[in-house]
Amino acid sequence: LLYHGLFPTAPSQPRMAVSVELLSFYRTLFERSCDAVNALASALNSHYTRRGFRMTRHAIQWYDMLQVEVEHCVQSILEQCRQRVCEARPPTQLKTQSDGHLQTSQQNSIPDSHSCTAKPLPPNSCATLLVQRCPACFGGNSFGKPLSDGGDIHVATDGNFHHRHRRSAGDCPSFYDPVYFLPKAQVDAVGHRIEKARKRQPKKHNALVPDEAIDQCETSYEAADGKKQKAAMDSFDDTGVMALICRHDIPLFFANIDSPGEQQKYSIALIEHLFSLVPSGANVVVLYDVGCVLARSLTQYHILDDQVTSRLRFATMAMHAYGHEWACQLVYNPRLAVGLGLSDGEGTERLWSRFIKLIGIERASSRRIWLIDRHAAAIGHEMRKDLGSWLRRRMKKGVTEQSDAAQKVLDECQISISELQSQWKKQRSAQLSVRAREYVVFGSTLGLIIFSRRSCQAQERAG
Repeated sequence: LLYHGLFPTAPSQPRMAVSVELLSFYRTLFERSCDAVNALASALNSHYTRRGFRMTRHAIQWYDMLQVEVEHCVQSILEQCRQRVCEARPPTQLKTQSDGHLQTSQQNSIPDSHSCTAKPLPPNSCATLLVQRCPACFGGNSFGKPLSDGGDIHVATDGNFHHRHRRSAGDCPSFYDPVYFLPKAQVDAVGHRIEKARKRQPKKHNALVPDEAIDQCETSYEAADGKKQKAAMDSFDDTGVMALICRHDIPLFFANIDSPGEQQKYSIALIEHLFSLVPSGANVVVLYDVGCVLARSLTQYHILDDQVTSRLRFATMAMHAYGHEWACQLVYNPRLAVGLGLSDGEGTERLWSRFIKLIGIERASSRRIWLIDRHAAAIGHEMRKDLGSWLRRRMKKGVTEQSDAAQKVLDECQISISELQSQWKKQRSAQLSVRAREYVVFGSTLGLIIFSRRSCQAQERAG
């Protein structure tokens, strides 16, 4: 049947077959609009049922599985060819420059998503999986740019609690190994490690931002409160999704949220998994809406290995940054941090907007993970094809136009750049001091007292 372009509706003794061309169109429609796919499936089912035929409910699912297997076979062949090319080259010791010292890149062992064996990480190169997802971020072989200058890799992470799954919907039998989702056991292991680390005494550290400012940020943002319930656990068994994307907004990995709040274990698990796929000399900047709080947790407690934290820098997302304390913005605002360029971290919001059509279907679907995973693959493929246009738009509207506007302001102020940098350094140092923070707290408290007194006086006059 397949030779003649027909796909059977049953593994044995099929009574009906569907055109492969129709299934290909069906799959494309599925990637664009789930509601239309369900409508088309219902219409085809009604149409053929009235004519005495019986339609299979999961034809597109199994057809998609065959497509996935073909993609895996192609990638496996390409990987074997890459290994043969590397083996044919003359043996040379690859080194990388990091912090002014030449260091030999480590040979990590990374888990393969579709096999039980571990594949060695190529020296001075990122894992093939990352290169396939974003060649612009991970396709290079030169790493070691200092974090103070922006690092080598920029990623962003964020949680979304609209992608829930009702407990009453149940789960279908396991038929698909997710490509983008981290295993639940891996995420839970990070959670147990965090709980164990928090039982110990916090380490002494040199805080970049006063703890009082970080405490205020933690109070202001719901994402920093892992205990706050954002979904009713009696109705939902899965409450959301945590995503990790590159600076070009391409999805890299997901973690399924099965707790009431946005706990730190999800973001830390994603970051740790990313570091297992990059060379030992690569420095990474992570943008997160409460990056200041997560950075302090990793500094106070031994949650991640020192080799990871020494190559890790946090920043807040550009849109969320202005809700943080000013002292926090001086360190973590990407628009005030040196080396982050146009990285804003808001690509996660753009990703969630493309997932809106899945929200209603996921809640009652037993194939929720499959739906998200396959749509992430379709979005990633489309964004890789558009990567050149994306870079061209950013160069024109971002780099060129903003550089011209900034240069115009500098020319009008008639002050040398060295003088401006010197004054900014002094201002930053003064406003990050504990004394400056005490003054801000005192001013806020005094303002509340004056406001309360005026309110009481107004009520007395009204009475």
